[in-house]
Amino acid sequence: MSCKSRRLWRGAGLAAILAVTVWAAWPGFQRTPQPGFVVPSAGASVQDSRPRLASAIVNAAEPPRVHAASVAALPDGRLFAAWFGGEREGSTDVNVYGAFYRPESGSWSDQAVVASPEQTSSDLGHLVRKMGNPVAFMVPSGELWVVYVSVTLGGWATSHLNLIRSADLGRSWMPATRLVTSPFFNLSTLAKGAPVAFDNGDIGLPVYHEMAGKFGELLVLSATGEVRRKVRLDHGSRSLQPVILVKDARHAVALQRFAGETKPPRAWRSETRDGGRSWSPVEATDLANPNSALAALALDDGRLIAVANDTEDERLRLSLLASEDDGRHWRVIHRFEDREEFLGNNVSPETLRPLLAADVATLGPGPQPEAVARNAEQNLCRGETCSWQYDYPYLIRGADGDFHLVYTWNRSFIRHLRFNQAWLEARL
Repeated sequence: MSCKSRRLWRGAGLAAILAVTVWAAWPGFQRTPQPGFVVPSAGASVQDSRPRLASAIVNAAEPPRVHAASVAALPDGRLFAAWFGGEREGSTDVNVYGAFYRPESGSWSDQAVVASPEQTSSDLGHLVRKMGNPVAFMVPSGELWVVYVSVTLGGWATSHLNLIRSADLGRSWMPATRLVTSPFFNLSTLAKGAPVAFDNGDIGLPVYHEMAGKFGELLVLSATGEVRRKVRLDHGSRSLQPVILVKDARHAVALQRFAGETKPPRAWRSETRDGGRSWSPVEATDLANPNSALAALALDDGRLIAVANDTEDERLRLSLLASEDDGRHWRVIHRFEDREEFLGNNVSPETLRPLLAADVATLGPGPQPEAVARNAEQNLCRGETCSWQYDYPYLIRGADGDFHLVYTWNRSFIRHLRFNQAWLEARL
């Protein structure tokens, strides 16, 4: 073959490769569309015009300190909550606990350990010293999953994510598996927010990174738990713990916890118009955020609601807020907890006790009031100074249309608030 012929063949080959590449990459030529979000169903809302708000405590009085609850609506109408607890956050005695809620009784079952450092170490074949942040959710296959954080050495910045699965709605659990979320020693991926679903069966889990930077990400898992991809929602060192609010198959809004140095501290917002493949640069909302987790939901009419510490310092207040412009601006519609008058003015145990007793009387079914007050005082007071704390909300809507909020109450208990559409509409 002559040199001219070889050049012609080489040119034809390069042209063919280029044509195939363009065909594969150009959206209009793809045979199957990119997966889109599944818009959450509001459920069959019970036609009850009477506003209802009910309260209960989820966990037992032992262990004495708990945090980071999540809650999942089960197909049979029950709820499943998961949280971590021990002597203190980050201690080696922390386990992940779970309990079930029956709507007809309005109370929670006895708690049970669903994951421990010892069992997780055995399942993975790797040492696990401490654990945190469990996120419980149902997947399309009908399984109940819990993704939780674990650490072998160091602090939360060196964490891993683990997955346990239950095929019988939490009666038994399969061995834990580790999610490989990073090629760099698989370090520093943590979870907090509620998952979103894709129309191809994939699950989008909001996660975040804390090593040499702080930013939110979206971790996409297959229906069987394999990591498909991870998409950054931000860069740098300013955001954490994203919450994803699906508006339609392509459009979703992300809200993130403030974790930066700029003032005033405000929750961050971004959005996607391509089903989560790419996200706009974050922008500050007008929602104050004292470097604390928030929760949010999209309503059927397009409005958003959020539960957050809407303060610039400390976590003395927990509010319900609403937005009519996709999360740019927010207005308070209810205060679930409010001790803002004590900002910068810690109280003595003697002043705390009668106020605490009045609060305990409003918490609903749970451990004995004396045990609740004892744990709270132990966790809120350091010597002669005490301070309140309400944080880490997690919000879902059940199959019956009711809303369920869980959060950490004074470092000591997981409080559950259930309210209906009529109660919410009276405030919107």
